Amino acid sequence: MISQNDLENAVSGKKLLIDTNIIIYLTEGVEPYADLSRILFELVENGQATALFSIISIAEVMQGPLRRGLVKNAMEVKEYLLNFPNASCQEINGEVLDQIGRGGRIKWSKLRMVDSLIIASGLINEVELFISNDTHFLEAIPEKWIISFL
Repeated sequence: MISQNDLENAVSGKKLLIDTNIIIYLTEGVEPYADLSRILFELVENGQATALFSIISIAEVMQGPLRRGLVKNAMEVKEYLLNFPNASCQEINGEVLDQIGRGGRIKWSKLRMVDSLIIASGLINEVELFISNDTHFLEAIPEKWIISFL
């Protein structure tokens, strides 16, 4: 597992795309990654990094509380992420779709459709790092552009 110090050094001053699983670790307290997620979000909140969320990730994070009948919690998570300091949200549009399949940097064939949309959201926003534990991301994104908690 990545150390707190290595995480801080890797993301400091960078524009990050934070994937769904990293957000869920924070919002649902998933161990052993909850502390690293909290640290990552604190770095963004304090302006030591900036973050991008895909609207797809926000919808996916909302699904956990909704499946448990916790509509209020789902709406609170949505508002929390949409209004998070030093972060923005990318909606899915034609510009995002145009990124899918472009260039040789990403191994698009390794990705599920939803992952392609999330990664394309990061590309059009020129993120410097993708933060994810998703094995599809790890297989498709060059090692220098991805940080995993694993």
